[in-house]
Amino acid sequence: MLYLEDCLEGMKKLEAGSIDAIVTSPPYNLKIKYGKYDDNKPRQEYLDWLVEIFREGKRVLKDDGHLFVNMGYSNVDPWVGMEVGLALRQDWILQNHINWVKSIHVNGKTSGHAKPINSKRFLSPTWEHLFHFTKDGSVDVDRLSVGVPYEYYKENLRHSKSLNDTKPNLRDKGNCWFIPYETLWMKREDKKHPAIFPVKLVEDCLKLTGKQSGIVLDPFMGTGSTAVAAVNIGWDYIGYDIDKDYIDFATQRLGLTQFLG
Repeated sequence: MLYLEDCLEGMKKLEAGSIDAIVTSPPYNLKIKYGKYDDNKPRQEYLDWLVEIFREGKRVLKDDGHLFVNMGYSNVDPWVGMEVGLALRQDWILQNHINWVKSIHVNGKTSGHAKPINSKRFLSPTWEHLFHFTKDGSVDVDRLSVGVPYEYYKENLRHSKSLNDTKPNLRDKGNCWFIPYETLWMKREDKKHPAIFPVKLVEDCLKLTGKQSGIVLDPFMGTGSTAVAAVNIGWDYIGYDIDKDYIDFATQRLGLTQFLG
């Protein structure tokens, strides 16, 4: 379900321990031009606000649940993402710190998309923080659910005790995830929302939980990427946003996703 509601008030209506995962990207406090939200709070007020929201998230999350928080990076204010991570340290254990790579240059080829900047001081940011928090830091994850093939599988093949069993051609891809934007949706969403993340980023977060289904919560639903990812892999979703335009766009997008699904 999507709700046109302040997330904190909405989350207070949820039962304790009713949510399997929270995947979200809160406002970055970088003066981004959202529709209805003023992204320019005093820093401590902003941090206290997020701590309160995610403290409520901890109440509604199951003990073996997962919290994924995407925070952008800015050359002008490079500390904001790290300060959010440190602020949430009051209530959460940082189990994994993942880098979401949007664009990368390897072996003479650039892959992915990132917004270039014109500067004599700074490099163009091509990655963002993805903090993976849990309640106690010891929650199992399914690393191979988002695994990648071995480069030299045959050379490194290891047989188990049973000669009929072999190690699958799949390995943990680590904490650096290259996930480019879906170009078509990015163009459509940019007209509605200035700070989006790809559906696949959310899908990989949900797969990493090891659960085949569950309920994912996004307190800052925006244009609905978390909800679309949930539908794609068979999860249920709850999302909040204070902007009716975003909710309407997300609802339209979900209708198309469900029709195509």
